[in-house]
This record gives sequence, structure tokens and C-alpha cells, in this order.
Amino acid sequence: MIEHYIKGRFKRRLTSKSKEDAMKELFETTDQPPDILKAIKKREKQFPTGIGQGIGIPRYIGKEIREVILALGLCREGVNFDSLDYKPVKILWMLLAPESMRKEYIEILAHLIRLANSDEFRAGVLNFSSYDSLIELLKETDNGLRVCEEPKAFSEAS
Repeated sequence: MIEHYIKGRFKRRLTSKSKEDAMKELFETTDQPPDILKAIKKREKQFPTGIGQGIGIPRYIGKEIREVILALGLCREGVNFDSLDYKPVKILWMLLAPESMRKEYIEILAHLIRLANSDEFRAGVLNFSSYDSLIELLKETDNGLRVCEEPKAFSEAS
């Protein structure tokens, strides 16, 4: 699902040491105007997006964005992101979407949060060797998430 939105926008090694610089470094992969980055930073100050387990998802939805944009950046040393669990962020997603695609935005955000809870994904993403191996990891993890999301059959005669 989400591999269709990345379109090569990833940084295997973010070199930034601060939250603001890491967001800027990843934002540079998006070809969006600087005002969008300002809006992301403003939102981040109000509502930090470090969701825990080493993952941050700075995001923005606005009318000036034309398509859903997803970028991934990795920082093996970690960056302080004011995370819920106080751990540094090593996996940084950036999600941008037009207001007209709010439903897709919410679906992608929910999917990223499910990925955050996948031990397989968190371990694998820090060690991928190429863009193709990243996409393969996303597809494999996506298949595993879909299997887990299917309702389980049960018997009322227990």
C-alpha cells in the first residue's frame, strides 16, 4: 500500500543531529516549497509526532499540496523528537497530503502506526541495502499486517 507513495523519496542516512534539521533534510526529498516545511514545523511544535519505539511521523495536510507524498529517513544514532516513550527517533516518516485526500491521509497514517508496532519492520528497515529491498520489506510487512487484521472466526458453542 504505502510503497506506492514513496517514489524514491528516502534518505538511508540522515546526518542531522536535531529534530528541526532532520525534518528539513527529509523534506528536501519532496520538492515542495519552503512554506510547507514551515507549516510542518509549526504543527510539530504544537503536537510532537514522536510516536514511540524510535519512530516519528511529522505530517501536514493542506490545500496547497497536490498529491500524497511520503518520505522515509533513517538516523541510526537517533534524534530527540519529544517522543511519547522519550526514546530517540531512528525511523522518520514524513507524510504530506492535500485536503481533498484526507481519507487516504488517515489510512496511510494508520498504516504507518501499525508498521511502528511491527518488530519485523523496525528491525528490517534499519538494515535495508537498497531502494528495492526497502520496497520488498514494505510489501512483506504489509502482507503480514493484512493477515493480522483479518477477523478471526469463532464459535459461539464454546
